Amino acid sequence: MKRLDVDENTAISMPARNLLTIVCSLLVGAWFAFGVIERLNNIETKLQLMEKDLEAANTFIDGVPKGDMVSPQVQELYMLVEYLAESTEKLKEQMEAEIPMILKNDMIIQFHEERLIDLEERKNGNH
Repeated sequence: MKRLDVDENTAISMPARNLLTIVCSLLVGAWFAFGVIERLNNIETKLQLMEKDLEAANTFIDGVPKGDMVSPQVQELYMLVEYLAESTEKLKEQMEAEIPMILKNDMIIQFHEERLIDLEERKNGNH
């Protein structure tokens, strides 16, 4: 068997069209590989961001029942709810205190209406 000695000084003859096809194929392959790598990097970055958001959301959800919330907006909402609850309780107490007066005023108005009707009947001579 004959041995082929190839080194850096070995001359190879090939048509220019074949050489150009090989170079273009390598360039397209490299462009495709870099495109795939870039796309994978984008997807990986988005996945990492979503994982961080999910972790933060889970931490927040876990902290809500325990009262360990770190969000000032949520704390402000709880303060507003407490304020509204106190205001509602005060309004309820005020209404309960005024209900007897309202009933008394209704009775007085009804009494005066009956008196006026009675006086009008007397004036008209029906009595």
